[in-house]
This record gives sequence, structure tokens and C-alpha cells, in this order.
Amino acid sequence: MSGLLDPTSLRSIADQIGLRPTKTRGQNFVHDANTVRRIVTLAGVDAHDRVIEVGPGLGSLTLGLLETGASVVAIEIDELLAEQLPRTVGERMPEAADRLDLVVSDALDVVELPAAGLPGNGSGASAPTALVANLPYNVSVPVLLHMLELSDSWTTGLVMVQLEVADRLVAG
Repeated sequence: MSGLLDPTSLRSIADQIGLRPTKTRGQNFVHDANTVRRIVTLAGVDAHDRVIEVGPGLGSLTLGLLETGASVVAIEIDELLAEQLPRTVGERMPEAADRLDLVVSDALDVVELPAAGLPGNGSGASAPTALVANLPYNVSVPVLLHMLELSDSWTTGLVMVQLEVADRLVAG
């Protein structure tokens, strides 16, 4: 049995914590385990990576990243979601709980990433090596640029954005 979340699990967690996704934060949640696996595969993340995930939400993608053996630093602005994320990981994938580090903050306010060396993290990765995010339209470009400026150790990244944002990035 996979520890990844399905639509029923997501709905159940959201109901338990009284979550109502907000339009102002552009909250949307990946609910298909196969989509999560495709995202993780495309990102090229493995057990040697220290992944920065912006906006982990209910943890769908977080669990997929942890499933690879990578360590994850999740940056979450919503306190309700940030409070739930470690519980979800602990329940669905307890063997990976010590590879999750949580920063409760607006990603644009993060000026320093947490020090590595999480207990039990055998990856050896100290600086972040991968950036994976499912960003809302209204903050996609500023958050992406800010994260890229925080470290010079990125080796891979996968950022999901709306088509309009992707067109803007490609245009220049």
C-alpha cells in the first residue's frame, strides 16, 4: 500500500482540519498518486537530494518526494496546513518523518534555508539540490526567482505553474 494521498484521503484531511481552499492564495491540491509520481520522476529527485518544496499544502507531493528517500524542506504559509503536514507524513509514511523539515513562512520572506543534518537523514545533502513547487498564479514568478536567489547549489527543479505564467517566463 502506498503512503500517497488519494482524493478521498485529501477530502478527509481537509474536512478534519476545517480547510477551505482560498482563491487569494491560489490553493489547489494534487490528488492523483500517478500524477505525483510523474512529477517526482520528471524532477529527477532521489535519495541524495535535499528538496525545497514551496507550498506543500496537504502533503501529496511531499509524500511523493519523501518516497524517493530525499529529504524535504517544506515552506508553507498557511498555518493550518503547516500544522497538519507533519501529522500526515507521520501517519502515511512514518519512516520518512525525520527527513521532513518545515518552515512556516511566506516563501518570499525566507532569507535563509534551514541547516541540513536532519536526524536520520542519510542523504548527506547539506545544501538544497532540488526545487519542486506547485505555485499559484499570482506569486509564481516572484517566488521562483526568490528561491533561485537563495542558493547556488540547485542541480534540478520542477515548478508547476499555469500556462500563462509559463508563457511569460519563456517570453523573457
